[in-house]
Amino acid sequence: MISTAARIAFIGAGNHSTESLYPNLAHIPEFDLVAVCDLDRAKAESAAKRFGAPAAYTDATTMLDEVKPDGVCICGMPEMHHEVGLLCLRRGLPVWMEKPPAWNLQDALELVAAAKEAGTWGMVGFMKRFAPANRIAKAYLDSGAIGPLSSITLIHGSGPYDDPRRMLLFNAIHLIDIGRFYGGEWEELFAYLTSTSAGTQAVSVAFRLRHGGVGQLNMNSGFTWSDCNEQVYISAAEGGLVTDGRELEVMTQKLRFADSADMHLFGWSGRYAVPSNMAGWFAGGHYTRGYWGELSHFARAVVGQVEPQATLQDAAEDVRIIEAVLKSAKTQAPVEVAQMM
Repeated sequence: MISTAARIAFIGAGNHSTESLYPNLAHIPEFDLVAVCDLDRAKAESAAKRFGAPAAYTDATTMLDEVKPDGVCICGMPEMHHEVGLLCLRRGLPVWMEKPPAWNLQDALELVAAAKEAGTWGMVGFMKRFAPANRIAKAYLDSGAIGPLSSITLIHGSGPYDDPRRMLLFNAIHLIDIGRFYGGEWEELFAYLTSTSAGTQAVSVAFRLRHGGVGQLNMNSGFTWSDCNEQVYISAAEGGLVTDGRELEVMTQKLRFADSADMHLFGWSGRYAVPSNMAGWFAGGHYTRGYWGELSHFARAVVGQVEPQATLQDAAEDVRIIEAVLKSAKTQAPVEVAQMM
């Protein structure tokens, strides 16, 4: 008999987790929050009280020994994701961890291997895969209605970074992952990376997809954290898709609602918008940006209702691409992604 709720412990009670992650849990019936852990006792106790966990801890091992959860969520810095992730996976526990899973490819692959050896699995916080606009776009693309993807352009502007690896691991990784979500694996890439006199990091990457399509990633850190922007443009044989992760525009002749017998129509399209006037936590973006979706999916995967998505292997492939971008930018030469260890 499949259980309807998973007993899940949460390790990490910092700003991101308490503002963007924990608020979703009350809206996920399959997610039973049984404990909170943080090195800062005050943060652990505050999060436990605010979000309904019966116990708070400052030591992860003690918590796992005493609570014996069905799964664990982990949110902190990359080295913490790697260290605590290994601790949980080696106990056979499925994990969800925030991105990135580690600072480098070797450690990301170690998490994949640990899960396989223990007969368990892990998910990583690529919430954009669970944003409704992106899921609708993927379903539309997979339907074949506009033919196979031929090109994809990924554009993102973030707040300031003083180091290109950090920018790639903490922000560009989202666009890299959503690019793989839509178009599959990257085969080869060439990257330019620059730092301006003002300290802005910028990267431009041209890449070839394994199935034959092409793409481009453009990102810079010249924005503020309150005005980040994102655009994804997909071209296919019979149309295209444009999304910012919250709204989706489908551009194809097939969606015309007029037969246009006596006129020529160009660029006719259909727009799908996720409602933004919902109350409470919906209005804060937890639903439209995919935070609710990823945590809901994790809980349902723990109880066996669905298969894990946005896996540790996906995260490792994203980090592999980042390592290839850094190598290409340094050598000013094309890099085969699969050759990165």
